[in-house]
Amino acid sequence: MRHPLHVALSVPVGVPAPATGARHRKPRRPSPVRTALAALALVPPAGRLAVGLGAAGVLAATVLTAVVEPAAPVAPDRVPARQSSTFAQLSGK
Repeated sequence: MRHPLHVALSVPVGVPAPATGARHRKPRRPSPVRTALAALALVPPAGRLAVGLGAAGVLAATVLTAVVEPAAPVAPDRVPARQSSTFAQLSGK
Protein backbone atom coordinates (compact mmCIF):
# COMPACT_ATOMS: atom_id res chain seq x y z
CA MET A 1 0.00 0.00 0.00
CA ARG A 2 1.28 3.39 -0.91
CA HIS A 3 1.55 6.23 1.51
CA PRO A 4 -1.36 8.68 1.14
CA LEU A 5 1.05 11.54 0.41
CA HIS A 6 3.03 9.58 -2.15
CA VAL A 7 3.36 11.38 -5.46
CA ALA A 8 4.51 9.52 -8.54
CA LEU A 9 6.93 11.44 -10.73
CA SER A 10 7.66 10.58 -14.30
CA VAL A 11 11.34 10.50 -15.25
CA PRO A 12 12.30 10.60 -18.94
CA VAL A 13 14.16 7.43 -19.89
CA GLY A 14 16.66 8.91 -22.35
CA VAL A 15 17.98 11.69 -20.11
CA PRO A 16 21.18 10.75 -18.29
CA ALA A 17 21.44 11.53 -14.63
CA PRO A 18 23.52 14.59 -13.79
CA ALA A 19 27.13 13.66 -13.03
CA THR A 20 27.80 14.73 -9.51
CA GLY A 21 31.08 12.85 -9.17
CA ALA A 22 32.40 11.51 -5.95
CA ARG A 23 33.77 14.21 -3.75
CA HIS A 24 36.73 13.14 -1.71
CA ARG A 25 37.27 15.36 1.25
CA LYS A 26 39.64 14.98 4.12
CA PRO A 27 37.85 14.08 7.33
CA ARG A 28 37.55 17.14 9.51
CA ARG A 29 39.76 17.07 12.58
CA PRO A 30 37.79 17.68 15.75
CA SER A 31 38.62 20.99 17.36
CA PRO A 32 40.08 20.94 20.88
CA VAL A 33 37.11 22.95 22.15
CA ARG A 34 34.58 20.43 20.80
CA THR A 35 36.62 17.56 22.20
CA ALA A 36 36.77 19.23 25.64
CA LEU A 37 33.04 19.95 25.63
CA ALA A 38 32.26 16.37 24.62
CA ALA A 39 34.48 15.06 27.43
CA LEU A 40 32.87 17.48 29.88
CA ALA A 41 29.41 16.23 28.91
CA LEU A 42 30.42 12.72 30.00
CA VAL A 43 31.30 13.85 33.54
CA PRO A 44 28.40 13.79 36.02
CA PRO A 45 27.28 17.15 37.50
CA ALA A 46 28.77 16.42 40.94
CA GLY A 47 32.14 15.72 39.34
CA ARG A 48 31.94 18.93 37.34
CA LEU A 49 31.18 20.85 40.54
CA ALA A 50 34.17 19.27 42.30
CA VAL A 51 36.48 20.06 39.40
CA GLY A 52 35.17 23.62 39.23
CA LEU A 53 35.67 24.19 42.96
CA GLY A 54 39.16 22.71 42.76
CA ALA A 55 40.05 24.97 39.84
CA ALA A 56 38.64 27.98 41.70
CA GLY A 57 40.76 27.11 44.74
CA VAL A 58 43.92 26.82 42.66
CA LEU A 59 43.14 30.13 40.96
CA ALA A 60 42.52 31.85 44.32
CA ALA A 61 45.78 30.48 45.74
CA THR A 62 47.66 31.66 42.66
CA VAL A 63 46.20 35.16 42.93
CA LEU A 64 46.92 35.38 46.65
CA THR A 65 50.50 34.22 46.10
CA ALA A 66 50.97 36.85 43.42
CA VAL A 67 49.44 39.62 45.57
CA VAL A 68 51.18 38.72 48.84
CA GLU A 69 54.94 38.61 48.31
CA PRO A 70 56.07 35.24 49.65
CA ALA A 71 59.63 36.45 50.34
CA ALA A 72 58.47 39.28 52.59
CA PRO A 73 59.08 38.87 56.35
CA VAL A 74 56.13 37.68 58.40
CA ALA A 75 56.31 40.62 60.78
CA PRO A 76 57.45 43.72 58.85
CA ASP A 77 58.30 45.66 62.04
CA ARG A 78 61.00 43.10 62.92
CA VAL A 79 64.38 42.65 61.30
CA PRO A 80 64.70 39.49 59.16
CA ALA A 81 66.57 36.62 60.84
CA ARG A 82 69.69 36.89 58.68
CA GLN A 83 70.34 40.41 60.05
CA SER A 84 69.56 39.78 63.72
CA SER A 85 72.05 39.06 66.47
CA THR A 86 72.41 35.62 67.97
CA PHE A 87 72.41 34.96 71.70
CA ALA A 88 76.18 34.41 71.64
CA GLN A 89 76.77 37.80 70.08
CA LEU A 90 74.57 39.52 72.66
CA SER A 91 76.12 37.80 75.65
CA GLY A 92 79.67 38.48 74.47
CA LYS A 93 80.81 34.86 74.51
